[in-house]
Amino acid sequence: MHVSDGQQGIGNGVGHAVVFGGSIAGLLAALALAGHAERVTLVERDRYPERPEPRKGVPQSKHTHLLLESGLRAMLRFLPGLDEELVAAGAQQVRSPTDYLQNMRDRWFARGATTSTTLCLTRPLLEHGVRGRVLAHPRVTAVQGTDVVGLTGSADRVTGVLLRERGGERTGTAPTRLAADLVVDASGRSSRTPEWLEALGAVRPAEDRVESGIGYVSRVYRDGSDGALTDARLVYLVGETTGAVIAPVEPAGTHMITFATPRGEPLPTDPEAFEALADRQVHPLVRQWIDKAEPVSPVYGFLRTENVRRSYDRVVPEGLLVTGDALCALNPVFGQGMSTAALDAVALDESLTAGLPNRAAQTALLAASDQAWTISTGADKARPGVTGNAAGRTLRDKVSSWYLGRVQERCGVNTEVQTTFRRVLALLAPPSELFRPAVVRSVLFQKGAPAGAEPRLRLAGERVG
Repeated sequence: MHVSDGQQGIGNGVGHAVVFGGSIAGLLAALALAGHAERVTLVERDRYPERPEPRKGVPQSKHTHLLLESGLRAMLRFLPGLDEELVAAGAQQVRSPTDYLQNMRDRWFARGATTSTTLCLTRPLLEHGVRGRVLAHPRVTAVQGTDVVGLTGSADRVTGVLLRERGGERTGTAPTRLAADLVVDASGRSSRTPEWLEALGAVRPAEDRVESGIGYVSRVYRDGSDGALTDARLVYLVGETTGAVIAPVEPAGTHMITFATPRGEPLPTDPEAFEALADRQVHPLVRQWIDKAEPVSPVYGFLRTENVRRSYDRVVPEGLLVTGDALCALNPVFGQGMSTAALDAVALDESLTAGLPNRAAQTALLAASDQAWTISTGADKARPGVTGNAAGRTLRDKVSSWYLGRVQERCGVNTEVQTTFRRVLALLAPPSELFRPAVVRSVLFQKGAPAGAEPRLRLAGERVG
């Protein structure tokens, strides 16, 4: 491929690559780089646990995580057989829409033949499974318990990073320099790369922000229903200002419940206040389930739900790329973050293979999160009290919101509409699929599912794919 403007393709001559931030995005970026660079150093401020367990650097790890089929497919590109390993370790495969009880706008989606599969598991289990495979790669070396405290180089080119042992700022330990042909920031929402670029004399990237102000709280329960309540495996309720998810996790027989809380309300982290949120949902199903279940964990809260996208594609210097939440952080409530990180890794691998110029590669990384950004911010912009420089609703946003509302109303009565909608949400199909003639006809002219109806709890004896 021809490289223009005097820029060298990033796939050409990468001897040493450094990735900082060792969660899902960083692990997958390191693996993508390992197929092209001579060696890869992965820098992580935590020390990795030997078993699947939460760690400080991933504060949302104690909450519900769903790996969409699109994200799993992307991971399998680098890690064949990962799905079988995770299922053997206790991850739960949930068929959509067969195993779903889903209510949006007080309307239940239809259940029926399977069109995609979601992997439900705890974040520590997934990270442990990915990490073990990545760190076993002969070209990848992990440096743990170490902070990246700056970038080296100039406004035009990044040449490495500054490292300091974690806690070294308290003892006055001077940073050391680690040179690299390519540096990848995968440090997440709290990335300091914008200020480090300014310190080099480079331009800080512009940011788009949409902040709904919602929070969420989670707790793990052991199922006590013995299957008497429902044969569904995942419950997903969305109200105007509240929401709930009941998702199966490992070990078998346990579920994680997550409640979304409205803007401005304190997070109810005591058990009684947590369970009281069940009474605020659009249907008593969650309350009925909790009443039969046994809690097996404390209540955990999380408030970092803002959507933030940084336009590095316009300003990134040579030798630097940004991926994952450091590039595009999404409201975690929509369950797209891990899948988007995997799609970023695919974009990085393809950019390296094609020898794209640095900024073209950064553009490809940003484009990998476009659809998830549109879905997450589109929903959040419609929430009351939303803030941020990108929170304003255009006429196009309002029309899209109206159209998607009608799509959701018809997901209970039209299989094609629901299948298309779910594939778009799962990042398996582009949003344009929602405007195919057959879908548009149903959305505009077919009567929607009735509000206030009861869910279809059982599919016993039916062939559902």
